[in-house]
Amino acid sequence: MKKTYVFALASLMLAAVSCSDDDSNPGIVTVTPDPTEEISLNPDDVSGGIIIDNGTQVSGNAPTPTGTLPFSLDETSQSGFQKNGFDITFDAPSNYAGAYIQVQSEDGTVADEYWDVSIPGRSNVTSNEEKRKGLFSKHISKQISKQNDQEINIDVDFEDTVSPGTFCYLICIYDTDGNISQPVEVCVEVEAWGGNPNLVGTWNLTKEEITYGGETDTDTVGEETCDSVTISCTNDSSLTIEDAYCYTIDLATITFNTDGTLSETFKETSRDYDYTNSRENCEATYLDEEEYNYSATGYWAYDEEESLLTLVIFNETIDGTTTNYENGDAYSITLEEVTGTTFTVNDPGEEAIKSFFTRQ
Repeated sequence: MKKTYVFALASLMLAAVSCSDDDSNPGIVTVTPDPTEEISLNPDDVSGGIIIDNGTQVSGNAPTPTGTLPFSLDETSQSGFQKNGFDITFDAPSNYAGAYIQVQSEDGTVADEYWDVSIPGRSNVTSNEEKRKGLFSKHISKQISKQNDQEINIDVDFEDTVSPGTFCYLICIYDTDGNISQPVEVCVEVEAWGGNPNLVGTWNLTKEEITYGGETDTDTVGEETCDSVTISCTNDSSLTIEDAYCYTIDLATITFNTDGTLSETFKETSRDYDYTNSRENCEATYLDEEEYNYSATGYWAYDEEESLLTLVIFNETIDGTTTNYENGDAYSITLEEVTGTTFTVNDPGEEAIKSFFTRQ
């Protein structure tokens, strides 16, 4: 998955897959796999429908491994998404030069071509990581292929021709000395859109719990949250401003449709203190209040095996400026619980965010 920064926990299925006769959660239905996701895709069709920056399609089989270059992947199965594709992330030696990728079916039939993916100029490439305030407060957008502290991320996108189903690929890496690693096989399940009927509808965010460094703060929608700061004044005294920066989540909603489309809105109001004037006068003064407005549309997919809810954003508008993502910008969160009227998701990481929703 793009991006992605989620550690899925299958044990967190909880009510997400409760039976329909569960009296504690009336209306909840069992989540079953979409049969289209089990279709074995033609390797030539998949290979022809792949988009990789810095990648070149070459006829025939990938070069024969020399076996003298160590290479491994943490995971040998992963999810992919229509248009958005998937990422390949691994650690590489300092003289890494590129990778060979060849698509194959689950029965071992390989495509008639392979991909040669190189890093241009062999220099460190800055990723397009960014933080945005949206419905789930922040996420890291998918990265371009990069070399950073020997971590390589290859962004594989799909053409419209790649549909839900399964396929595998063989990947090996090569270095500047011509060494080629043994291949590693990875199998991909291209998820269908939608997938959990219990989520269909419009939901309002009620609160977020943000845990960082062992401490948890709670942001409740409609309630102001403030941070304090202590500054040194020009007269050599100090000033503590309890409400130096305050913000309020005014509105946050998301709509999941049965056809797999989604829309979300987020509005926040904030007020910051004026550092220069506060320091000179040793008295709290404030800048003008600001509004932040975010809206987005895209698609959603649910992986019932790992309780993962993935949002793939194709269009977003921030304070009136619209950005379109041709192949989507995906991020995944763990669905912890869903009832007839509420659901809870968790975005783990260094700054873990748990979001609570109620049905509109």
